[in-house]
Amino acid sequence: MSIEFARWWPLLGLVTIPFIWRLSQHSTMGSSPRHRSVAAGLRIGVLVLLVAALLEPVWQRSGKWMSVVFALDVSSSIDPAFVGTAIDWMASANAQGDPAHSAFLAFGGSARTVTSAEGIRSVEVSPDGANRSINQSVTNLESAMTRAFRSFDSRYLKRLVLITDGNETAGNVSRLLGEAQENGVRVFTLPATVRGEGDSWIEAIDLPEEVRGEEPVTATVRVFSRVATTATVALVSDDQTLETRQVSLEPGYNEVDFDVRLAADGTGTISGQLQSEGDPLGQNDLHTQSITVGKRPRVLYVEGRLASARYLRDALVAEGMDVTVVGPEALPRTVTPLEDFDLVLLSDVPMDALDDGNVQAILEYVRDYGGGFIFAAGESSYGEEGYAGSEIEEVLPIWFEINERRKDLALIIVLDKSYSMVGPKLELSKEAAKAALDLLEPTHSFGLITFDDTPYVTVPLQLAVDKPGMNDFISRIIAGSQTNIYPALETAFDALAESEAEVRHVILLSDGKTYADDYEELVSLMSDSEITVSSVAVGQEADRELLANIANWGRGRSYFIEDAERVPRIFIQETQIASQSTLVEEPVETTVTTSIEAFTDIDLDAAPALRGYVRTMAKETAEVLMQSDTENPLLARWRYGLGRTAAFTSDVKNRWAADWLTWDGYGKFWSQLVRETMMRDGGDELDFRVERVGDEALITVSALTEEGAYRTDLDPRLRVIGAEGEEIPLSFQQIGPATFQARYALGAPGEEPYRFELSGNG
Repeated sequence: MSIEFARWWPLLGLVTIPFIWRLSQHSTMGSSPRHRSVAAGLRIGVLVLLVAALLEPVWQRSGKWMSVVFALDVSSSIDPAFVGTAIDWMASANAQGDPAHSAFLAFGGSARTVTSAEGIRSVEVSPDGANRSINQSVTNLESAMTRAFRSFDSRYLKRLVLITDGNETAGNVSRLLGEAQENGVRVFTLPATVRGEGDSWIEAIDLPEEVRGEEPVTATVRVFSRVATTATVALVSDDQTLETRQVSLEPGYNEVDFDVRLAADGTGTISGQLQSEGDPLGQNDLHTQSITVGKRPRVLYVEGRLASARYLRDALVAEGMDVTVVGPEALPRTVTPLEDFDLVLLSDVPMDALDDGNVQAILEYVRDYGGGFIFAAGESSYGEEGYAGSEIEEVLPIWFEINERRKDLALIIVLDKSYSMVGPKLELSKEAAKAALDLLEPTHSFGLITFDDTPYVTVPLQLAVDKPGMNDFISRIIAGSQTNIYPALETAFDALAESEAEVRHVILLSDGKTYADDYEELVSLMSDSEITVSSVAVGQEADRELLANIANWGRGRSYFIEDAERVPRIFIQETQIASQSTLVEEPVETTVTTSIEAFTDIDLDAAPALRGYVRTMAKETAEVLMQSDTENPLLARWRYGLGRTAAFTSDVKNRWAADWLTWDGYGKFWSQLVRETMMRDGGDELDFRVERVGDEALITVSALTEEGAYRTDLDPRLRVIGAEGEEIPLSFQQIGPATFQARYALGAPGEEPYRFELSGNG
C-alpha cells in the first residue's frame, strides 16, 4: 500500500497550528481553560482536514491506479546502443511497477504507439520518413507529448516517462506544458545518450515547387554536423549521379547548393549522399525523397527572318527547351494548335504578315488559356505604321505610337540600270523609287544615282519639294551596259557627306556581278560617317555575297528576292524605317529598373550595349523591367487575362542584339524570361498553394478575373482532413486584394499526412 499526493503546497497551512493554539490560550473571552483547549483543537482539526483535502491524497496498492506512457526518442542523434538499453529498462520498469495501464511510443519527427517495450524494436524508421516511417532526422517533442496525451487511460493517474536528449529540432514542446498541468500529467525525464560527437547527416533536399525537364534548378542539400569537418556530398536522381561536391561543414546546419538539370518528366526520386570524415554512423547519410518533373517547356518561335532564327533557337534548346521555329505564314489561325505550347514568341514580324486569324488565335491563347507571349521587336515592327493600334498592341504592355516629329532625312537610291535590268525589273524599280519619294516630307532630301559601268546622277540630292519633276527624271531611266557598283556608291558617299541631315541612308539595288574593288573600305568609311547602307539583290545572277556584306558593313539591311515585284515593297519599307522617329539605331546601354526572378544569376551590368531598339511607351499598369539611357522601355511585362506577356523593344538576333550573342548571359536571360512568362500548369485564374513554413502549413488563395483584375466576390472556406478522416474547419484572413491566408500547426516532416480542401463562393 502506498499513498501519493497531487500537490504539496497545502502543507504550508500546518505552520499556523502553533499560532492558533497560542492565541486560543490567551483569549480574553470568559470561558474556562478546558473550553478554550477544546475550541482550539476543533479549529486545528478543521485546518488539518482542509490541508488533507487540498493535498488530494490517493492510496495505491502497487501501480494499480496509474496509467504510464513510456516515450523513447529514436532520432538519429541518439546512440543506437542506448536505444536497446532503454527498451530493456522500460520493460523492466513496467514489470516492477505493474501499472493499471501502460503504453509505449517511439518518436523522432513523428510518434508511433506500440503495446510493449519490445514492440519499439520493430517500429520502422528512416532518415526521411518515407512510407510513413519515423523520420530520424527530426526530433519533435511536441508531437511525442501530443501522442502520449492521447495514449493515457483517463481513469487513472497519468505518468509520462520521457527518454530523450532534449535536442528539439521541430515543434515547440513548451506549448504543451500548460495542458500537461491542467490534465494532471506528471512528466519524468530521463537523459538519453547521444551518438558519437563526429556524426553528420542529411536533413532534407530543397527544390523549387515546380520543376520542368532539363530546366536549370538549384537543389539545396541541408546537412547537419555536430563538428567542423570535411565531407563529400553527392546529388543523385534515379540512380544517376548529377554532381559531387567537396565541402567544409561547420557545426550545426549547412546548405550545399547544386545547379542541376533533371532529365526525365514524371515522378522519380532525388537523393543526397554524404560521406564525412570520422562519421561514426552511416545509416543517416542517405536522404531520398520523391519529385515530380514536368515536361520540357515548349516554345513556338515565330521569326520574321528565318535565317536569323538559329541564335535564339540554339540558346533556348541549350537551356532545356523544345523549340519549334516557323515563319509568320505558318502561325496557326486557331487557338487549338497553340495549346501544345507553353509560350509563343513573335520576333521581328511585320504586322501585315499576320491576318485576323493569327491575331485572334494569339489573343485567345493568352487571355483565355493562360498562354505566355513574348514580343521581340526589330526593324519590321517600327512605328505607327506597324503594330500601333493593332490587337497585338492590346495584348502587350507597351504603346507603339509616339507623337514625335519625323527625323531629318537624306535618302539616296543607287539603282542598277545595266542591260540585265531591261524589262519588268527596271520598270518595277523605277516605280519603287517613285513610291519611296512619295513617302518623304518636303523637309527630307532625296537623290537617285543610276549606274551601269558608269555612275549617273539622275536626281541630284535635294529637298523633296518638286516630286513631279523628280518623277519625270526617274521615268526617263533606260538600261545601259555592264555592272560596276563601286563608282556609284562612291558618288552617293560624296553627295551625302555634304548633307547635314540627322539620318543619311543609301538603298543599293543590283541584279548582276560587278567589278572587284575595295568595297569594305569604302562602306566602312560611310559607316564611320554615320551613313547607313541597305542592299537589295534581285535574281540568282546577283552578287548576293557582296551585297550582303555591303549591308553588314554599312549597318543596314540585306534583301534577296527572286521576283522584282517585291522591289516596291522593300523600297517603301526602307524609306519608312529611315524616316521613322521611333526607330533608334545607335548603341544603347541597358538599365535594370525592376529586379525579377528571371534576372537571377545574370550580371546585367555586364551586358553589352544593344545596337538599336524601337521607341515605345509603357502602359499605365505595365511593369518596366529594363530601360534605355533615355528612359525608353526596353523590357516590360504585365498580365493579360489569364496569361502573361512581355515586350522586348530591341531584337534577339545579329542586328541590334549582335553583341549580346557572344555575351555569356544571352541564353540564360532569354530562357529565364521565357520560363517566367510561359503558361503555368493549371492556369492562373485561381492560385491555391499550401507550403510548409517551420512547423506550420501556410495556405494561400488568390484569384483573378479573366481580364486579369482582382476578384471581388471571393468567400473561400477551408478544412483540413487528418490521417484518420477527422475534419477541422479553418478560418481565412484576407491579407490583400483577392488574397487570403490561413495557418495550421503541423508535426515534423514525415508525420501523418494532411489534406486541405478549398470550397466556398468564387
